[in-house]
Amino acid sequence: MLRFWFVSLCVFVALAWAMLLTSAHAQQASSVAGEWSGKYICGQGITALKLNVSQKPDGALSATFNFGPLPENPTVPTGAYRMEGSFDPQTRKVKLRGVKWIDAPDNYVMVDLDGRMDVDGSRMSGLVPEWPGCTNFEVRRGPALIS
Repeated sequence: MLRFWFVSLCVFVALAWAMLLTSAHAQQASSVAGEWSGKYICGQGITALKLNVSQKPDGALSATFNFGPLPENPTVPTGAYRMEGSFDPQTRKVKLRGVKWIDAPDNYVMVDLDGRMDVDGSRMSGLVPEWPGCTNFEVRRGPALIS
């Protein structure tokens, strides 16, 4: 009888732990909020990108788009602007639009991002639409390539 209770307790603890891990993973996968870092490509070439995203319960987003040089393209200036947009948790589509410069280098424009977050919530990628010479972006959760 004691063995039965011990096995039952072990199964209960294992199930509780699995539910906790699944819940944390699902929460990350249903939210784009947080710090993302990666790269995007436009007329100036490959460029470092850091996004700091905040998300409201209705899916509305606000973000800061920071960009700067990479070792393979060291002449890119640093800059930053605010963005607003939306996230659909069902399709995982993300749309961000530039709204206001924070630090505008000469001859640069704000670009938008249309992408999708991966199922596990660790990567976001897509297009940089509407500007000739701009192609795509990819960011991942984690430390930034630029400060």
